[in-house]
Amino acid sequence: MRRSLLAACCLFMACLYSAAQPTWGFRGGVGVDKKISKGMSAGLEARYHQTDDFQRTDRWSLGVSLSKRLYRNEAKTFSVKSAVGYKFMKVYNDWSTKYKGDPAIAVNNDLDPQYYIDNNYDFNLNNSYVETRHRVTASVQAAAEFGRFKISLRESYQFTHRDSADFVKDKYRYEDNSWTVKSSPDGKSPSNSNVLRSKVNMDYDIPHWKLDPFVSYEMLNGIDDSFKIEKSRITAGVEFSINKKHNFEVAYLWQNQHDDDEPAGSFICFDYTFEF
Repeated sequence: MRRSLLAACCLFMACLYSAAQPTWGFRGGVGVDKKISKGMSAGLEARYHQTDDFQRTDRWSLGVSLSKRLYRNEAKTFSVKSAVGYKFMKVYNDWSTKYKGDPAIAVNNDLDPQYYIDNNYDFNLNNSYVETRHRVTASVQAAAEFGRFKISLRESYQFTHRDSADFVKDKYRYEDNSWTVKSSPDGKSPSNSNVLRSKVNMDYDIPHWKLDPFVSYEMLNGIDDSFKIEKSRITAGVEFSINKKHNFEVAYLWQNQHDDDEPAGSFICFDYTFEF
């Protein structure tokens, strides 16, 4: 048992050490699972995410799901299940900047507005706004047990629709040794995205111990972009149950790429599910 705990701790620390992104955040969820019939259950979950070193809300969401076991062998060491789900999300988009000065001067976008002001560079500032998203998922998962190890592979199709969003654009122009700022309404049109998510997970059941360590790797491929790898995630943590109804999961997650869907960085994760 001690060796298993030591290995789990070493794996956890290795993930922390390998995290190259400086930003930290939080991802948490609370849910309930209701058994409908043999091998079938329905779920309801609320989630909340933070980013920028726990200083800014990234999103909150409400989701429903339905899962069905398709197959399980007599020894109960191998099973296949499918699931579908819908999630309603409110995503908080932070401000962004774009350099609009002399093209001959190489200046990056998305820098702090004060940088452009201090250097008398013309720029546009898109103010922060809230965006509504609708997400539908369908997945198939196979799981096999080898002694106290359990390995699972899940393939998921994810469709996301983004509603139109309005925000204010401020145009900063430096002329005649003074700044002028013109504000105008702007926005984003509705859009859709299709993603294939592939996740492999490994759990270990420690004898006579409530904390079971796990590690997982997930890869997300953009279907709309010739299945290009958009980002990947590594997660390491522990899970435990109380009275077989109260299920907890505490983990560290590292995501390697920032995109228009969610930020990259290191995240502390906490999830609670009540089963009945």
